[in-house]
Amino acid sequence: MSTTSPAAPTELEIREQLRKVPEPCGLLMRQPIDICQMGLVDEVECADGHVRVVLVLTDTSCVHYSELKRYITDVLSRLPGVRSVEVTASTTKLWTPDRKQA
Repeated sequence: MSTTSPAAPTELEIREQLRKVPEPCGLLMRQPIDICQMGLVDEVECADGHVRVVLVLTDTSCVHYSELKRYITDVLSRLPGVRSVEVTASTTKLWTPDRKQA
């Protein structure tokens, strides 16, 4: 009996899954938008089932950051082949309105 692990997801599959994560402030303002449309996702990497996501936050002291990390981890952990998820915030970039997608 052979037990093979599912293949690690592609960057495209990861980004599609990230579109399920709402941007918290947009929800509070009743203008729902996902974190990809908002331009918060800066980098996505996946190696051997270990997914790394780097966010660019709208505010360095974002009160929703820990909840956002948890939500992203939960959503990405559902993808076949994902063994771990690491979510960090960029320390060199800050979100600007031009990152927002139409």
